[in-house]
Amino acid sequence: MENKKKKRYGIIAALLLLVLAAGVGTYAWLSATQTKVNEFTVGSIDKPEVKPDPDQPNKPGTNPTNPSVDGYLFETNWTDKSKMIPGTEIKKNPNVGIGKDSDPSYVFIYVKNAIVKNEDGALAKTPYFSIGNGWRKVDGDFTGKAETNGTEGQYVSGLFVYTNTTNAPAVLAPSGGKAAYTGELFSTVSIPNTLNSTDVVQNPAMTVSCYIFGADQKGDKADAANNALEQAKTWAATQAQA
Repeated sequence: MENKKKKRYGIIAALLLLVLAAGVGTYAWLSATQTKVNEFTVGSIDKPEVKPDPDQPNKPGTNPTNPSVDGYLFETNWTDKSKMIPGTEIKKNPNVGIGKDSDPSYVFIYVKNAIVKNEDGALAKTPYFSIGNGWRKVDGDFTGKAETNGTEGQYVSGLFVYTNTTNAPAVLAPSGGKAAYTGELFSTVSIPNTLNSTDVVQNPAMTVSCYIFGADQKGDKADAANNALEQAKTWAATQAQA
């Protein structure tokens, strides 16, 4: 009798094992998987394909015989080694452009003026420029002429931001499959009547540099424009020391 009970329990146990095995096999068979491959890309700020239009500096030029471009910064009216004569103006028109496939960007220009010796009254003798409507000074990063001649908008050096005639940093973005340009920061450099040859340093120069910052980079700031301003100020500080 004992042996019969043991055999019966053994048969039941075996059946339970078979059922469990069958269950495991069923779960493995009823399954599904899926994989997604998501490709990423990086932004780009490309050089313009053509120079800006001399008559409309915020638009691409149309002259097919003069397309040579070597950067983002253009001065179509500048003549190298221009001679400074007191009471005259020298043509100089910095303009920044980005290529047709570039990311929308904030644009800055830093002007370093190393023409006049750093002496008392030097500011009144220093060559200066008047900025265009599409630009404004970055507070705390410029030297103005207002304190010497009472005229606002005239500067000798500093950091300036593209605003596209607004009061805030503006985004420069290509459209219609064409390059985009800021337009000129200024068009001429004025030479004060009071400038003498003895006031001028050896190898006098006005250095113009541009800084282009992708408009999608907010970082830890409230918005991308604030981040761009902070990054541009840091960059300008290095230019000032160069």
